[in-house]
Amino acid sequence: MRDTYMARFSSSWTDEARRKFRKQPVVIRHSYHEHHAFSDMALAALIERHPRDLIDFCTMGDDATDHDSWRAGDPGALSGLELIEAVRRGKLWINLRHAMDRDPEYRPIYEAMLADMKKADPSFRPLVAEAGILISSPTAQVFLHSDVSETMLWHMRGVKRFRTYPPRLPYLNTDDVEAVLHKDKTEDIDFDPAWDADAFTVDLHPGMAANWPLHGPHRIENQSGVNVSVPFEISTPQSRLQNSILFANGVLRRSLGYRPRSTSTEGLGALGKRLLTAMVKLKIKLFGEPERAMPKSERTFDIDPNAPDGFVNRQAA
Repeated sequence: MRDTYMARFSSSWTDEARRKFRKQPVVIRHSYHEHHAFSDMALAALIERHPRDLIDFCTMGDDATDHDSWRAGDPGALSGLELIEAVRRGKLWINLRHAMDRDPEYRPIYEAMLADMKKADPSFRPLVAEAGILISSPTAQVFLHSDVSETMLWHMRGVKRFRTYPPRLPYLNTDDVEAVLHKDKTEDIDFDPAWDADAFTVDLHPGMAANWPLHGPHRIENQSGVNVSVPFEISTPQSRLQNSILFANGVLRRSLGYRPRSTSTEGLGALGKRLLTAMVKLKIKLFGEPERAMPKSERTFDIDPNAPDGFVNRQAA
């Protein structure tokens, strides 16, 4: 018998949203938030069965400019419901990486969302698409950062204020994206609160989703409730091409001392950079590269549902 349950859920795209998709910030409506998979009980069960090495447990400070306050913690032996309760009472952020695209119960929702994006834009042809689930406290925030993939954020529960800024100076220096591609730094970007005057700002309620241009700097401040969202990170021919140019610029800068200025994807220069990236990537594939510790991966606190912020700091050694 054909499963018709997923037919109950869909998204709604205006003509303007279709035109702006992947080019300008855009917000659409959907009904996936009504799926039982995003209830406390379902999410708690997911936390317990999802591979622990694919889950990040983090906290952060209150100052939007202090991205160094972002740090990792340990969930210990707490159950899924206990961890959600700690999120509800505290200041925590849980990221279940690949939950949507790998877990059998969530995969149908992932596929439906991806199909919606393809219908909205026939030129949208994902090469790789992964999606996790974010569960965060009513007062949590995510600092300003730039993703190297194309991104769409589907919101399910709570209210979060989303801001994105133009992917150009002063909000974004492509040298920073280049450094992320070379694993020299995290996606974090230094933030000036004065930039908010130029931001695209929207309060995301359950049943809303946001998309913005490649590399667009963005940040989030939760407003109320336990927040649950599904972030899609997508590699497309367009993003792969742009990133190959930036990666090659990084090779030229780091290995040859040359300071490339162009990030254009067209012309002979761009072709040469694409070939350079392909050669370096092949070398890495064949011979590997030195292991690097993940930034901010040291666990500095233990989650505790009874603590005021949902966690207890560990004493420094």
